[in-house]
Amino acid sequence: MKTLFKKTFVLFLILTTFSCSEDGATGATGQAGADGNANVIGTNTVTTTSSNWTSFASGALWATTLNVPGITQSILDKGIVCVFKSDSTGSWTALPFTLGNQSWYYSFGVGFVNINTTNTNITSFANPASHTFRVVIISASNRIANPNVNWNNYKEVKDALKLKD
Repeated sequence: MKTLFKKTFVLFLILTTFSCSEDGATGATGQAGADGNANVIGTNTVTTTSSNWTSFASGALWATTLNVPGITQSILDKGIVCVFKSDSTGSWTALPFTLGNQSWYYSFGVGFVNINTTNTNITSFANPASHTFRVVIISASNRIANPNVNWNNYKEVKDALKLKD
């Protein structure tokens, strides 16, 4: 038993003595990175104009496409894509939603989000013009790590994922 203890102690001394650098040199220091979460991609806000919208069904449906390269096949398979629309007060509302006769909804695929708006009574309406959207892409691991988040509540999503506006 004493022999095992002595051998272990000698091995410990050898490792601690020779594994440290004596010259005091340190490695190169990299640039500080931005705080955030590697498993979440929050787009900057995207604002549409009249020229971004295309009319269908004689003006009863309007659609636009947002380029979102962060939506990968892996996100399609197991992640989440949330789209929020800003209102005049700066609040964010999750799509889909209906206000009065106007409904807003979205679909997505690899690299894009389609945003659509229509009247629930199927009547024509004017070009939607200027609206601001935010797309939040959440990996499967982050979705699982945050099981109690209401993904339709922008404040909860922002707080849980440490998003910056």
